[in-house]
Amino acid sequence: MYEKIQDLCNKKGIRIAQLCRDTGIPKSTISELKQGRTKRLSTQNLMKVAQYFNVSLDYFDDSFCRMDEKKDELFKKRKLLFDISEKATEDQLDSFIVMFKALIDKEEK
Repeated sequence: MYEKIQDLCNKKGIRIAQLCRDTGIPKSTISELKQGRTKRLSTQNLMKVAQYFNVSLDYFDDSFCRMDEKKDELFKKRKLLFDISEKATEDQLDSFIVMFKALIDKEEK
């Protein structure tokens, strides 16, 4: 991750210190990344860097892209449940809630 940030700085003609001043990220945070004591920036700091260089989060780590895809998939499934529930009677909804809660509780154990 550090190498990608360094490369972006080089392309923009700035030093890491300038990036830190402009984004408010402590220089020590980037130093920890450079030294390998940390493997990645926090999502908040990574978002600042991405915005600063006008790149997407998945430029640094494609797992962000996979997370977005998974969130989209979950959203579609939740929307489908909601759409189906609009046709249900109150008794059917009550039964569904009991069954759904039992399934979730069973998975948590």
